Amino acid sequence: MNRENILFSVVGLLLGYVIAFHLVVYINQSHTAQPDAAGVASGEGLPADHPSVAGADAAERERLLAAAEEAGRVAREKSQDFDAQMRAAESYFEAGSFEDAIDFMTRANRLRPDDYKTVVRLGTVYSSAGRFEDAARWYTAALAKRPDDCDARSELALTYFMRKPSQPDKAVAELRRSLEINPNHVPSLHNLTLMLLETKQYAESASVLARLEQTDPTYEALPRLRGEVERARAAASGEPGEGAAQKKAPTD
Repeated sequence: MNRENILFSVVGLLLGYVIAFHLVVYINQSHTAQPDAAGVASGEGLPADHPSVAGADAAERERLLAAAEEAGRVAREKSQDFDAQMRAAESYFEAGSFEDAIDFMTRANRLRPDDYKTVVRLGTVYSSAGRFEDAARWYTAALAKRPDDCDARSELALTYFMRKPSQPDKAVAELRRSLEINPNHVPSLHNLTLMLLETKQYAESASVLARLEQTDPTYEALPRLRGEVERARAAASGEPGEGAAQKKAPTD
């Protein structure tokens, strides 16, 4: 399991990637061609393979865009070259120009419509652009070819959860299906724990967390997940939240 794929997210909008809730989200990008984990450390709501565009200085941003434009020029000249289209798509993705990345990856898909990785990758790029309905369409197309791909299915679940309005019930259904295929799939166990909290199914959320702990006792996200589950259950039962005593104002 590549633990660099863990994403600690916050509510907000950054470069078009909307996270619909404030908890810890696992986005598995194992289908990514060239993941860049630099954006993960900042915890600013980007997918784990998202380029660290926001933190790049102006010179680096300019370099990335220049490289993408050159790759795009070559791809246009070699319009029947699948690899050239993919290089351009990935270059634009790295530069944060998601619509251009979608354009060239769509061209690549037209050249090789049966290439599975490209179909999944289109889902990833559309998600990064915040176009979750389109992302879901591509993940669904991928799953029609390989219904046992739990990574793609867990990412499909996130597209339901992160869209506006959110569709947590559909997300939960996809994660349950993923775990029917692979009961030890960490991304699905992780996200199902959280989405059950969001749908107020606290007891089952704790049960799924226990399954995750048994599957991978050394999983780095476990302490934070436990904290989220405990806080949610305490809030539901009317118990004071963490830190409430420290925040209480003096009476004198």
